[in-house]
Amino acid sequence: MYQTFFDLARPPFPASPDPASLVIYGDLGDQLGELAGCLTSGQGIAVLTGPPGSGKTLCTLAMTRDLTSSLVGICLRTGQFNQPRELLKSVLHGLGHPFRQQDDQDLRLAVADAIHGLPSTSNGVLLAVDEAHRLGMPVLEELRGLTNLDANGRPLVRLLLAGQCDLEEKLADPQLDGLYQRVRGQARLQPLTRGESQSYLKSRIRFAGGEPGSVMTDEAVELLAIVCDGSPRCLNHLADASLQRGAWSATRPITRGEVLDALTESRQLPLRFVEPSRPSVETTSAPIATGPVEMIQTEDGFCSVEVGAGDTATDSQPAADTASATDGVINDPAANSMDENGDGHHTPTDEESVDVTAFDVVLPEANSPHGEHDQPRPHMGLFSRLRRATNRSTDEATSD
Repeated sequence: MYQTFFDLARPPFPASPDPASLVIYGDLGDQLGELAGCLTSGQGIAVLTGPPGSGKTLCTLAMTRDLTSSLVGICLRTGQFNQPRELLKSVLHGLGHPFRQQDDQDLRLAVADAIHGLPSTSNGVLLAVDEAHRLGMPVLEELRGLTNLDANGRPLVRLLLAGQCDLEEKLADPQLDGLYQRVRGQARLQPLTRGESQSYLKSRIRFAGGEPGSVMTDEAVELLAIVCDGSPRCLNHLADASLQRGAWSATRPITRGEVLDALTESRQLPLRFVEPSRPSVETTSAPIATGPVEMIQTEDGFCSVEVGAGDTATDSQPAADTASATDGVINDPAANSMDENGDGHHTPTDEESVDVTAFDVVLPEANSPHGEHDQPRPHMGLFSRLRRATNRSTDEATSD
C-alpha cells in the first residue's frame, strides 16, 4: 500500500520469501556455492541450518530455482510428515504423478518408476526438504532410501535438508549413521552484523526499484540494524511497518521517529528486538559535606554517630570560633598515629585526634532473623577514638 508513495515497483520486504530478492552478505555466497557443488556433482547430501528467521527457506528456494537447468526441482516447504507414506505422496505430487491409497511399498515403487522415467536430458531430481528438524526417524530413513536410486552409477536423487540448528543434533544420532555419513556439504546461517544489516536493507530497497536515501535516512537504517540484532525476519517486519507508518503520516524519507513508533507497536508481537541505545548522560556526584561529630551511646551498648549534627548550633557562633572548634576533629593530621592496647584494638593518645570523613553505622533490627545468635559487639577501638575526639573538641570550644 506504500509502494506508490515511495515510488517502488514492488514490495521491498515481502512476507513470503521471494528467491529473486536473496541478498548475499558475508560468506553466504561461499557457503551456498559449496552446497550447490555438492548437489550438482551428486557426491552426497547437503545440509543447511540456522536459527529461526535467518533466511533458510529463501536460500532453499533460491537453490531449487537456480539448479534446475539439469535437475528437476522439488521443494517440500513443510517438514510435518508423520509417516513415510506422506513423504512419498508429496514426492509423487511434486513430480506431477497421481497417487492412489496404496501401502508404503506400492508408493516406493511408484516414486522409483516416476524418477527413472524422467527425460534423458535430466540428471535426476533435486529434492529439498525445508523444516527438516521436524522429521522423525522413519521419514529420515525413507529419504536415505531415496538417495539409493541411481542409473549407471549416477545418483538420481540429490537431497538438500534445511532446518533449525536442532537438525544437526538429530542427524548425529547413532540410529541415523547411514544418513549422516552421506553428508558431504554443510552450512550454517549466522546472524547479520550491523554493517551487513544496513547493506541488507539498502539492497532490498534497490531490489524494489527505489533509492535508499530517498526512502530511509541513514539514522533510520542504523536504528533498524541495532534493534533487529541481525535477524532478517525482524528486519523485514520492522522496516515494512516503518514504511507503512511513513506513508500514513506522509513522511519521506523515513526517520528514527517512524522506526521507534513501529518498534513500540511491534513489541506486542512474538518477535525479538533489543532496546535502542540511548545517549549517556554524564553526572557528577555532589561533594560530601562534613561537620562536627556527635556520638550518642544507647542503652544496649551501641553508638550512633552523626556528622554535621551541630550545624544549627554553630551557625550562631563566629566563623573563627566554629573553625577552631571543628579543626581539631576533622583536620588534625595526628589522627594517623595510634597505639595498640591490650585487647588488640588501636587507641589514640591524649595528644591525638581523629580524622573522620564519611562512614555508615548499622544499628541492629528489633526482630532480626538471626536473633538466636550472639549480638555483634561494637568496635570499641573506633568508638573510643570518636569519644575522645568529641570530648576534646568540646573542651577546646569551652576553653575558647
